[in-house]
Amino acid sequence: MKPSVVAVLDVGKTNKKLSAYSRDLEVVAEQRTTLEPNERDGLEVEATDELNAWFRQALKQLAADCDIQAVAITTHGATCAVLDESGGLAYPVISYTSEKGAEIQDAFYEAFGDRETLHRATCTPDLGFANLGKALFYLKTRMPEIWARCRHALFYPAYLGYELTGQRGMEHTYLGNHSYLWDFHEFTWSSVAKGLGADRLFPSSLSNPWERLGTVKPAIAAECGLSPDCPVTIGLHDSNANLLPYLAKGYEDFLLNSTGTWCVAMRQSKTADFTDEEIRAKVLYNLDAFGNPLKTSIFPAGMEYDTFRAFTDARDEADFAALREVVARRDLFVIPGVLPDATAFPGATARVVHEGRESLLADLERDGGKSMAHLGQHYYGALNLSLALATRATLGRCGAQPGTTVLVEGGFANNKSYCALLAALCPDNTIALTNMKEGTSLGAAITGWMVGEGLDLAEVGARFTIETKPIPVEDLGDLGAYSAAFDALVAAH
Repeated sequence: MKPSVVAVLDVGKTNKKLSAYSRDLEVVAEQRTTLEPNERDGLEVEATDELNAWFRQALKQLAADCDIQAVAITTHGATCAVLDESGGLAYPVISYTSEKGAEIQDAFYEAFGDRETLHRATCTPDLGFANLGKALFYLKTRMPEIWARCRHALFYPAYLGYELTGQRGMEHTYLGNHSYLWDFHEFTWSSVAKGLGADRLFPSSLSNPWERLGTVKPAIAAECGLSPDCPVTIGLHDSNANLLPYLAKGYEDFLLNSTGTWCVAMRQSKTADFTDEEIRAKVLYNLDAFGNPLKTSIFPAGMEYDTFRAFTDARDEADFAALREVVARRDLFVIPGVLPDATAFPGATARVVHEGRESLLADLERDGGKSMAHLGQHYYGALNLSLALATRATLGRCGAQPGTTVLVEGGFANNKSYCALLAALCPDNTIALTNMKEGTSLGAAITGWMVGEGLDLAEVGARFTIETKPIPVEDLGDLGAYSAAFDALVAAH
């Protein structure tokens, strides 16, 4: 007899995977692929045709060995699809990393109001094209003939579900993810959404992420070997999927540091208000799976790491001796800023500083090569210091207090230097790793079993355990002095 599973499609910005989760929330099968954006009219667009084709093939292979009870979907943020009258894409799905976003910044705020007013109303800071409302504004103002054909809009998880089911739906975790489309205080469409007319394009009602969007289309069910009544969830935003297992286990008063392409620090909040300093630091609020505010601070940690490590051919060996030398010498720094609109240190210029000499990121990328290779493991020491300092800043902006437990998940949980540095930089907090290797997929799997068997969140939560392991605080040298020197360079420009 085939084992019963929930199939989870987890769509990262580059890496995509299909995972099969058993009833006790263990992964029993997995497939992965990598897809890069395509280009259309000078815009980066998501490879949706390739993704949907790969997903159906992967589902078919999984169904040969497993009895799929439900399909659950989670994706990265800041992405949506616009559909024409026939139900097909009116335009390819625009990638939030497209550089075209810079062309409309001024026009967007002239049309909808100043940044601070919008930030306070929609809990959304200026993040360039990672603000979904700007992608819609781009289509409306730069491609009016395309916009005129738009009849429906769907957030990315719901769009992928639509391709499977033919049904359209919407839930709040994606709507509330720095989109400029939702008024957090009025709990309705924002002035931006209404001004764009986007409120008329999206589905008219909100559902919970674990609700049934529909069942798989008969043709796809036959093609993939699925039951004709196999349900598909409405889906949810990836960071919120990562948080869901803790909500299922009843965790309270904790801060989740979800790491990967983006480092997303989240903490539950009773209100959705900001101090002036938080406005300047681009703190935002998400909506959790229940529609409650999540105070959130983000920066593109994985992008920073991958961009800067391209300038050396050495591998990161977690050399603590080299790391301590970097801290002691205070003459090697990596100042992040790969995405200027979403950096942990607004206004700072991305660069490497060594012995007083500055190498701007733009120059390093233009020149190519491995110009930092001669620094060996010291370079990785400075890079991981940079990311740990950026994380400490985001934790503080998110409301971390002395005694707050910070749970580190995702790719950087495997980075020993980063984890040790974060624990040493935050001695008043417990910095802990968990036994959840794929929290995003697990969170989506929870919603899959909820819809597949009609369970509530606590009932699924009872099927698995979360183990935490505090990271010991090591003596890595005078981090206070290094941090002060780093801050001075950040403040310089």
